[in-house]
Amino acid sequence: MNSISIKAPAKLNLFLDITGRLPNGYHEIASVMQTVDLFDYVKIKKADEITVRCSKSSLDGKSNIAYKAASLFFEAANIESGADIYIDKRIPSKAGMAGGSADAAAVLYGLNRIFDEPFSMEELCTIGAKCGADVPFSIIGGTMLAEGIGEKLSSVSALPDCWFVIVKPNFGMSTPESYKYYDEHGLSALEHPDKDKFIENFDKSDLFAIASGMYNVLEHTVKNPLIGEIKSVLKSLGAMGSMMTGSGTAVFGMFDSIEKAVLAMNSVPEEFGSVYLARPTNYGVSLDKSAAVYDKFEELGINYERVDHPTVYTMDEMDALGIFNKGVVGKNLFLRDNKGKRHFLVFVFGTKHADLEAIQNELGIKHVSFGSAERLDKYLGLTKGSVSPLGVINDKTASVEFIIDKEFADYPCVGVHPNQNTSTVWLSFEDLMKVIKENGNKIDFIKI
Repeated sequence: MNSISIKAPAKLNLFLDITGRLPNGYHEIASVMQTVDLFDYVKIKKADEITVRCSKSSLDGKSNIAYKAASLFFEAANIESGADIYIDKRIPSKAGMAGGSADAAAVLYGLNRIFDEPFSMEELCTIGAKCGADVPFSIIGGTMLAEGIGEKLSSVSALPDCWFVIVKPNFGMSTPESYKYYDEHGLSALEHPDKDKFIENFDKSDLFAIASGMYNVLEHTVKNPLIGEIKSVLKSLGAMGSMMTGSGTAVFGMFDSIEKAVLAMNSVPEEFGSVYLARPTNYGVSLDKSAAVYDKFEELGINYERVDHPTVYTMDEMDALGIFNKGVVGKNLFLRDNKGKRHFLVFVFGTKHADLEAIQNELGIKHVSFGSAERLDKYLGLTKGSVSPLGVINDKTASVEFIIDKEFADYPCVGVHPNQNTSTVWLSFEDLMKVIKENGNKIDFIKI
């Protein structure tokens, strides 16, 4: 293996307290951390030396924690080699969401796979702790209690399914700045909440109690009043609880339904900053299996923009997001034409009940899969034998997404797949390219 692509998830602190300070100046913490499905994408290739490039160019080079992670890996493995590392940065910086730590974890995990796994996960975590306190957690992910300086991890019962609306203001706060303020302003005198009582709520799957009991001592180190304003607005919009994560400055609200979360996301004032929608994951860094799709498009010179949404939608959630009435299609893939206009990877048919056989004949499609007739009828009003749309649903038209098959049979489909069980027309990559070329090398709403 010469290259690999890794997904690096962001984290949120649901609980964060400082419990002491070590002689070397490091702070001891007690924190319940949670990975969420907002990712950086890290591509790693074997090379003669270590290089780090980033979609945010100010993060290029040796100062990036990813460079340190690669150096430590090669030193620990006693391997004379290098790595070309490219980071597609999606997690906001200086947000308290462990974006840098996630990238370092991705590098360690990816290099370990490339070089035939010389280290166990536990050993990778040990190496990761030398990079940064959050790196071991970023490797493992899920819901964990982090103690010590962050390197001592223990399992916590999974967070019940919920939704997060995350707001990142246009100002940041570095972790060293935050801890320095904590020390200089005597914040150690603050009351320390009971972490064990907080963790008991996870065992009970009591989402309301979890949201009500969230705590972050480092909120006191950020004096900008906007943090408090964001928290208040998110709560007024239905959040069960709201808190700053890590050393900030991202603030999140926890919601018990996608309907409330989407309403809140669309209602956050623009001046507050960037807004993200996410949900919990039960894993840390992992293979980015969809990367082969994008590599192929780059090879063919087809421009695309990768757009991510939370991992899996149910039909009800898709409806709440407006996917069926706004024409929003695609979990991962948008394309742009030569004028820069964005297009969805869909095809529109003239009637609600598209004739499957006619479509197959028209495009030479060989493989077709269906969702259950019950689901098709319940959610889309389609009878058995019809094509189940993933996109625009209105009175006159329906859209069908064509998914790459054949060369990418082992990779996740490009697109939204509610409960992994959505009726989909499968199209070989060759056939897809044919359709693209026949329509001016662009993807658009194509009428059959």
